[in-house]
Amino acid sequence: MQDFAYLFTDSAASWLAGRGDARFNRYERFYRSARAAAAGTFDLEAANEQYADLCRRGSHFIVSILNTDAFKNLMLFLALLYGGSLVVPVMAQLQPKATGLFLAAGFIALRVMHRRRRKAARR
Repeated sequence: MQDFAYLFTDSAASWLAGRGDARFNRYERFYRSARAAAAGTFDLEAANEQYADLCRRGSHFIVSILNTDAFKNLMLFLALLYGGSLVVPVMAQLQPKATGLFLAAGFIALRVMHRRRRKAARR
């Protein structure tokens, strides 16, 4: 029976062969730098534990910022602001009263939602 594990990009055989994602390359760079730093007293088990600690610490600073809810909400706000800055002037020229009523209703709805959220947080 043949081992076809090398065909799967996330298999251990594929990972050790350097195919698939970049985890192998990252480990290989860490391994080579640790081996060069401690040429005569290199301990593979200690290096692997250090690498596991490095991976456990989490992702890079930029990735952690991009993954926060505040950043996602900011990007949504900026996208809606940009879209609104394009749509509202055109709609205001075509239907000024309807646009004004729509904007007023939107602001009132935002206030009501904010007030409900604050009341729910107090309980």
